[in-house]
Amino acid sequence: MTGALRTSIYADGDQTIVFRALAAIAGGIGHWILSGTATADVISSASIDVRSSADLSKVDVTTSASGRTSTSGGKMTDRRLSVTGGAGWNDGRGHAFNLSTSFANEQDYNSISGGWNGSIDLFGRVTTLLGGLTFTQNWIGSVLDRTFARQMYAIGWAAGVAQVLTQSDALRLRYDGAVANGYQGSPYRTVRFGDWTTTVGSNQRITFANTIGSTDGLAETVPELRVRHAVGLEWVHSFLEGVALHTEARLGSDSWGVQSVTAGAELRMATGNWRLRVGYRFYAQSGADFYEPKYLLASTSYAYYTSDKELSRELGHVATVGISRVLRQPRRAGAVPMLLDVTGTFLRYDYPDFVLLHSRASGFVELGVTWEP
Repeated sequence: MTGALRTSIYADGDQTIVFRALAAIAGGIGHWILSGTATADVISSASIDVRSSADLSKVDVTTSASGRTSTSGGKMTDRRLSVTGGAGWNDGRGHAFNLSTSFANEQDYNSISGGWNGSIDLFGRVTTLLGGLTFTQNWIGSVLDRTFARQMYAIGWAAGVAQVLTQSDALRLRYDGAVANGYQGSPYRTVRFGDWTTTVGSNQRITFANTIGSTDGLAETVPELRVRHAVGLEWVHSFLEGVALHTEARLGSDSWGVQSVTAGAELRMATGNWRLRVGYRFYAQSGADFYEPKYLLASTSYAYYTSDKELSRELGHVATVGISRVLRQPRRAGAVPMLLDVTGTFLRYDYPDFVLLHSRASGFVELGVTWEP
């Protein structure tokens, strides 16, 4: 039996804070391992998306039954609860598979998913074949309009091969695909048309002027079908006992025209009582085919339009440092030591084509303990 408790905080320059608490437990019965995880997030935000929204900027939105608390405007709070259960089987001879299911709930969002993945070792266990499949059903609502109800489902699949090259080197090549169908926008994002200008009020609410049509804009509209593909290559090299370098490169593409590249490296070091991880990851993507910094013509000129910065051109830098202390060594071979770990992550994302927010810096700090009774 193993367990873990973790707590973390995320904060960024776009006035968003997230508190998270996580508890996990796992236990083995013969060749089977049963596991469960519960996570709770508390979110507070006065981000650009909130302050520029035609509706969210006018009232404070909370998780109360009414969804509104005052007329000061420009803030929202929410909570997210999720639970995951899993069962894994491993015969100890290179054959393994895992089943999992999860449920997540927010004030305006519910999701249920299930998945399977497995692996088979070949050629003296120096080659491993990997594969998996997931299904997710989402229900989307709105705290501002209780009659708003949309659905979206997604199917994902993965396949790969891992190869031990030498005593010090291993490679893994992986392909991931997904198809999502249904509502994939936000009930809160609106799009203004024309060569608009903005002013920021005393309560940080963003006001639009010189628009074509209403200054409140229109609800964004995006395609209901999105197909994604990604190919990734990982290489792990051990310099000496307790010191290894993990590198990765990934290329992605989807039917909305977003092309992406990811590259990263992480140095891992371990002694009898300490663990250290230091890593950096770079991310870049193109904008969606239908994304425009400003839609200069009337809305009838466009099939799709969005104000989602995540669909614009994007550059990202992520630096991570993790330190773990072994509090108690395992009492038997193969068991898990008791670990106290702290992880700090710094993120910087640039949005060159997003007029309202050109960059966002954020930090994430997590404290956790893992143990075996």
